[in-house]
Amino acid sequence: MINKNILTKASEAELGSAVQENLYALFRSMQVLPGCALIENNSLSLHHSFPANPFFKGVWRTHLSPEETETKIDEVVDWFSQRGAPYFFWWTDSRTQPGDMAEHLIRRGFDGSLEGNPGMAANLYELRENFQISGSFEIIQAVEQESLEDWRDAFVEAFEIPVSDGQAWVDATLSTKQENVPWQFYVGYLDHEPVSTSILFCGAGVAGLYAIGTIPRARNKGIGTATTLKPLLDARNQGYHFAVLFSSRMGYAVYKRLGFREAGCKIGKYYMEIDH
Repeated sequence: MINKNILTKASEAELGSAVQENLYALFRSMQVLPGCALIENNSLSLHHSFPANPFFKGVWRTHLSPEETETKIDEVVDWFSQRGAPYFFWWTDSRTQPGDMAEHLIRRGFDGSLEGNPGMAANLYELRENFQISGSFEIIQAVEQESLEDWRDAFVEAFEIPVSDGQAWVDATLSTKQENVPWQFYVGYLDHEPVSTSILFCGAGVAGLYAIGTIPRARNKGIGTATTLKPLLDARNQGYHFAVLFSSRMGYAVYKRLGFREAGCKIGKYYMEIDH
């Protein structure tokens, strides 16, 4: 039986909205983590949870007047500082107000691009599924500690980030009962070595993909495509009709080949370190 909340028909505007709302549903889902703080009001939303990765500490759905923006930035930095957060992300989307929020953040020392990343969407019943992979390759869902650590290792190498950023996802996943974990991890193995990652999160009526990456020496073999496609097919089997993501420059061509198209929105991500 199909979940009545699943989006089965959508206009371009609805798909653009779904890119943003899936991300925000992911932030809300972090309430299952021990000690998570979540605040939502008409001005902005904030979440803070324990894992050592700024993805777990963020600001989103910002709707501020130009006159109050600078003061609110101060209040937000103070909110995270009071919780001992070493850093956080401030997220923007096509509905963020003021329209020049990114410029405000960058002037205040946040690190990020004014352009943002394009939101993309695909009909799961119109995917291009025929791809060849060289070598012995398999994809599994990472659930137990060993496979989660394999996922971590591939994730860290693919994105060239600190080990702590990958371990944070492992810690988050292991901190709650398996049946309550809101996301699904996928790890790809080439000749038994972990080489690729993706995360599936279903929320806001669509399937969202995150953390799609392939380690450098395994690129250009079709592995990134396969590691993107597997969770999409699983989401379709769960009854979902549409998938969304926001694309990096490197992944854009892969997603286009699979059947994704731009959804008329941009997601911006701005990083701030806090001095304590």
